[in-house]
Amino acid sequence: LFRSVGGMVETSSGSGSLRDLGGVARRAPVFGLLFLVAAFSLAGLPPFSGFVAKLALVQEGLALQHGGIVAVSLLVSLLTLFSMTKIWSGVFWGEVQPESMKEKQKERQLVTSPLMTGATAALILLSLAVSLGAGPLFELSAQAANQLLEPSEYFAAVLGQ
Repeated sequence: LFRSVGGMVETSSGSGSLRDLGGVARRAPVFGLLFLVAAFSLAGLPPFSGFVAKLALVQEGLALQHGGIVAVSLLVSLLTLFSMTKIWSGVFWGEVQPESMKEKQKERQLVTSPLMTGATAALILLSLAVSLGAGPLFELSAQAANQLLEPSEYFAAVLGQ
């Protein structure tokens, strides 16, 4: 998701360097919204798809009484949220540095192809759908993992034994 949003920003602004960018949310609010959803997912905030994986990791760490796993996973989420907030405030709300961009590029409208924007939005919607349908997907994944660990049921089904 980040590569898609980053590609949209870079394609439309002409730069992928964080110090060259600023005010993207004012010039292209859609980019900001797409980035924000992807950032929240990466940080593991609900209801986004990253939360499902983070929750499973924390629950399993608690079940196995491995406080280190829980602490590290929550710390990583916090640090990720911090870094995403820093990018968000600089790139999307910050000002363009005069020495980094030409004067005429500072306030130009950021546009990209509708196909690129649509594909990125579709990926984000798919990510949200995965998180909302996580229960059945999680159960299916658990069944697949159990079958990999205990292949006897598989052999019986395939070989008719």
